[in-house]
Amino acid sequence: MLSTSKYNQKRKVTDAIKLTTTFLATSFCVIILFGIIIYILATGLPNFNLRLLTSDNKETLNTITLQATEEVFTDPNIDDAYFSSRYGISIRDTKTTDGNKAVEVVYIHQNSPFLKAKTINGETYRLEKNTRLDTLILKDSKTGMISFLYAKDGALQIASKLDNYDTIFQAQCKTGGGGARGSLIATLELILVTLIIALPIGVLAAIYLKEYAKDGKLKHILISMIDMTSGLPSIIFGFCGALIFIPFCDGTFKTSGYSILAGSLTMVIVLLPTIIKTTTEALAVIPRHYTMASLSLGASKTQTVFKVILPNAIPGILTATLLCIGRIIGESAALIFVMGTSIADDISLTNSATSLSLHIWSLMQGENPNYSTASAIAIFILIVVLVLSIFIKLISKKLNKMAVAQ
Repeated sequence: MLSTSKYNQKRKVTDAIKLTTTFLATSFCVIILFGIIIYILATGLPNFNLRLLTSDNKETLNTITLQATEEVFTDPNIDDAYFSSRYGISIRDTKTTDGNKAVEVVYIHQNSPFLKAKTINGETYRLEKNTRLDTLILKDSKTGMISFLYAKDGALQIASKLDNYDTIFQAQCKTGGGGARGSLIATLELILVTLIIALPIGVLAAIYLKEYAKDGKLKHILISMIDMTSGLPSIIFGFCGALIFIPFCDGTFKTSGYSILAGSLTMVIVLLPTIIKTTTEALAVIPRHYTMASLSLGASKTQTVFKVILPNAIPGILTATLLCIGRIIGESAALIFVMGTSIADDISLTNSATSLSLHIWSLMQGENPNYSTASAIAIFILIVVLVLSIFIKLISKKLNKMAVAQ
């Protein structure tokens, strides 16, 4: 047998190894977590603004043509703007809502030929402030020279080139675009409809399993199925939603394929296991003497469950609600099959749309992923989840104090 001193020494070494391993594992997780958050903030903050959440994703495009006049316009000397004396406009470098380079009109003289431009359909077009100039094809009627300009060339070069050509053969004027307003509204509708359906079903199912179902093989099978369902990959739920809920919505609500409603029904079956398990645990921690006291005063079991036990389990149900909202906001795999990936501005429960997570997924597709806008939307999601978490914790704390006071 080992002596006491050797045993103590061995135990100290073992404890030190365990403590060091625990510390290293925790440090690794913290570093990874903060690394992700720092990357998202560094990439997304330059493009994070209110306009991103209030603007439509689809931009308005007008292609125009115009001729310069003989008038020479006076420079208004606007800071950070470049003036074209031949066309009477001031332009400056800026960025679109989704972070791409752009050239924006900040001043238009009252006699500018841009106010008498013609569209390709022959209609009169009046240029307005904050319009973005994208692709311009300039022509000199005397020499026949043609020049192509793009927003990426910058405001200085475009302004100087405009003064050397008397005809704008073609110019693309853009307004709006790049926003996530539609996806934000779709996410809110998705959350609302899903919770309206899922919460009552999940809470009632939890009450049955905890308070009414008799211990036996059937109850054991139900609980095992719920646990198994909660571990399924979400993409499987999306596949089931495409096979079941899209045809159901098409036949019942006259939808046409992808829709927010089909997405909500799919999210219901995704979230039901979480709601049932969390609510069951919340009901299980209610002190047994609450039930005994209520029954001893003459209340029925149903009255006891719904007037005593359930109100005291509200903090746990609020936790389930928070988990559900976070899951809905962050879900993408399941929703691709039932809501589609086409970013929409006109939002309706019966039409296709993208949630904020699907919007991020769409931005990351293609040869040139838009990391900045995707990170900006991710920042908004993090803020929403953080605020909801704090809000629900405050409510739970308030309810617990009220329960103690009673």
